[in-house]
Amino acid sequence: MSLRLTACVCALFASAIARADDSSSVKLNELGRGSRFRIITADRIYRGELVDPKTGEAQLTVSDDGQQFSPPRRVYVLGATHGQDAESGGLMLVKMHQLQTGLRMELGMGSLDERDRCVTEPVRSIRIQ
Repeated sequence: MSLRLTACVCALFASAIARADDSSSVKLNELGRGSRFRIITADRIYRGELVDPKTGEAQLTVSDDGQQFSPPRRVYVLGATHGQDAESGGLMLVKMHQLQTGLRMELGMGSLDERDRCVTEPVRSIRIQ
């Protein structure tokens, strides 16, 4: 009986640890300042550190190959989106201050100004460290 209980407890801890690292959805305001993350999209790998969970400000590096990363840059992680939707007249629904696998990230590159925004390819993986 105690062997079964031990196995169940180990399984519960292992699943909790896995969920703490890899996520399918993350709300930035639930993370602490200084939280580190890695996001893999269809074409790039992003590594970052959250500076301000309320605004989504982060220091972010980007790589095309997973080996060489750009210098850190200030960005604002604005949220998760499907991208522009033709059915809604080109409008874009953004889940503010959230990241979600299967959706694209909208980033403010250095500012919150609309002209500085970019949308990534769909997110494949989110890992919080």
